[in-house]
Amino acid sequence: MASLRRAALLPLLLAGGATDAFTSPKSNPGVRVRASSSSSLAAAADEGGVFFADAVVAAVPEETAALQSPPKNAAGGKVVSGRRALGSQELLMLPRQYGPKLDEGEPPFPSMSHVSVTTLSATPSVRALRTAIEAAMDAHPLLRCRVEGTGEPDERIDLFQMVRRGEPDPCAFAVPERRTFASEDVLRVVDVAEGGSASSLEESWRANFARDIDDGSWYGRSREGPLWKLTLHRSRGGDGPCALVFSSNHAISDQGSVNVLMDQILADVASIEQNQKISNMAVPQEVPMAMEDSVLGMHGRWSDVQTAGISPGTVKYVADKAAEGFRGPVILPDDAGDGGSSVVGAVSTIMGQSAGGEEDGSERRTVLQFRDLSEGTTSALLGSCRANGVSITNALTAAVALTAADFIDGGDAKGGRERNYKVLQSLDMRRFGARLDECETVACMAGSNDLMLGPLPDRSGEYARSSSSPGGRKLFWDLAREGRDQTNRFVESDGPIHAARVFDFAMTISDMNNLVDLTARSKDSKGRAYSAGVSNNGVYERQRAVRREDDGGGDRGNIQTKHGKYEVQDIYFGTPHSRSGCLYQVSTMTVGGSMKLTFHPASPIVSEETNSKFADAFVDLLEKMADGEGDDGESATSGGMFSNVPEGSLSLAAAALGVVGVAVHAGAWSEFFSNLATMKENVQNPQDFWDAFNFWVFFAVGHPLLQPILWISDVLHGSPGPMVFDLVPATFLMANILFIGATAWSKEFRGA
Repeated sequence: MASLRRAALLPLLLAGGATDAFTSPKSNPGVRVRASSSSSLAAAADEGGVFFADAVVAAVPEETAALQSPPKNAAGGKVVSGRRALGSQELLMLPRQYGPKLDEGEPPFPSMSHVSVTTLSATPSVRALRTAIEAAMDAHPLLRCRVEGTGEPDERIDLFQMVRRGEPDPCAFAVPERRTFASEDVLRVVDVAEGGSASSLEESWRANFARDIDDGSWYGRSREGPLWKLTLHRSRGGDGPCALVFSSNHAISDQGSVNVLMDQILADVASIEQNQKISNMAVPQEVPMAMEDSVLGMHGRWSDVQTAGISPGTVKYVADKAAEGFRGPVILPDDAGDGGSSVVGAVSTIMGQSAGGEEDGSERRTVLQFRDLSEGTTSALLGSCRANGVSITNALTAAVALTAADFIDGGDAKGGRERNYKVLQSLDMRRFGARLDECETVACMAGSNDLMLGPLPDRSGEYARSSSSPGGRKLFWDLAREGRDQTNRFVESDGPIHAARVFDFAMTISDMNNLVDLTARSKDSKGRAYSAGVSNNGVYERQRAVRREDDGGGDRGNIQTKHGKYEVQDIYFGTPHSRSGCLYQVSTMTVGGSMKLTFHPASPIVSEETNSKFADAFVDLLEKMADGEGDDGESATSGGMFSNVPEGSLSLAAAALGVVGVAVHAGAWSEFFSNLATMKENVQNPQDFWDAFNFWVFFAVGHPLLQPILWISDVLHGSPGPMVFDLVPATFLMANILFIGATAWSKEFRGA
């Protein structure tokens, strides 16, 4: 067993290489999923604000064109029951639990919620609303599902209890053929005081939104279900405006599919009130496939293909992600700390400890601000985007980075300070890879890609907003074009496919949710991984509606903003970043020509007051950029640290340094691989060795925090001197102590 322990430790001490063969449990066979009935996208791109990543419309890559497709779905099919193991992304959001912590009496990891509010011009009757809800439950399997299975592996086989083998009882959606929930189990009615003002109604639904977005208790309810609810806020005794608040475990829904659901409910309510029945029923759907199946193709998950799914593009994707660490993006405002030492933090995390010690992350709460861009401003912004060759989403990512630069100094302006910003850009993964899911039923297909923007001088947003700064517009549109180009490169290189494959691998063979929990509790990072984030859900009316019986096998109609007397006025949505996620976050959708914006960062990292000022500055910046079409002047980023670095040169430089490092220590590498071979021979089951070894190599290569460890290990693993515990040279340990100490206590050394 000593050899096995060494196998688990060595990747932490030695420089890692590419991933090798891995094992994981097979997915649940024979699972029925909702079929694809046409090749159209879930939501076609329009010219300005499309469904999530409107910068691109992805074509099916050659490597996925021949993937096996599920059988076609016939319109008017029966309500289907089934049981499907959760995909990796769904396991993150449910979330799958970590047995060792539960055994120690710790509470379960909280769920990730999804909240959306739709305000209407009129209030429906409760009777009609209940009937429409039950019809929706019949049509959408995940609205009547519960979760079975513990998700615990047969065993955890590495020293740090992170590497999983086997999964005899996987977490799975269990969907009965007939609903076991009634509308009373889902619908709640909140009466605002009779004669109450519009502001009273708004205060009511806002309080509901704030409460539910941080509600992590969905996991506790998942064994019985339902995993969603709907709250009607209305004025008592009136027929005026109302608000419908949808709340769910994010594992079963994303905003695109909730748009389909809400449009169906409103159309059915209007039909019931006019015809005393639903005149055109929604077609019942089958259990939706997991996001990984939609992107990678049926039977394309890690558990199905193993290393056969890895390509040079996958390896490059992992290497590029690791290279992002060279940019050192800011993740906390100056008055909240510096994020701590990445080296010490990485060592702490992989040893099961939160970096910098633990803090009670449950005290963090989402703070909310809601804003609108008028129809005129939204239209003008779209015109400016077209003139500059970018999409609305590209403009939003530029705006969030520039506005973050106004607040990152914590109110203590530092002249000449420049920083890099890592922006999380949400994607609808239905639009990539095999594209098998077409958003016909409620499900979660959310994904993302990272944009690295900068370096930007502090207060760059103020510079861009100032009419006296001739280079402000150029700064904004140059940054938007940079976001566009990075997104295009990500898609053209099959980045969404590689991202889905790599995450599926990591979740399948390891307890990724425990790593998330350790990061969320960290005093150093406070759960922050990104400088800012943007989720643009595009234009509401451009999305396809639910499939109806009268559609036959033809195309579905579009979502409508008006059904009978019910007109959609506003839609705001969000997911929590209080536990972990982005420093600043904005979620947007365009409804009736007006862009609706939700700002939802975590407090106390971002205060209510700061969030309000951030929202005002963000909107002001968009209004300034909408006022005119072309850019002008010189960019404030000219002459920045990376402004003249050729594309891809950082990755090439990192690769070259790695080759040099290996060559310099060729003898040590030879001895290393010889020792590995000996260890493998001494393990009774060689697979035990590879399971542990490969997880830690992957984690070390793929986790940006571990890059300093890889570098210093590559330099020092061949150090001379006596061996300590027959594992590493004494000089290696001494040098690591000096290096970690210098990094922990010297900001200058960290920035070298």
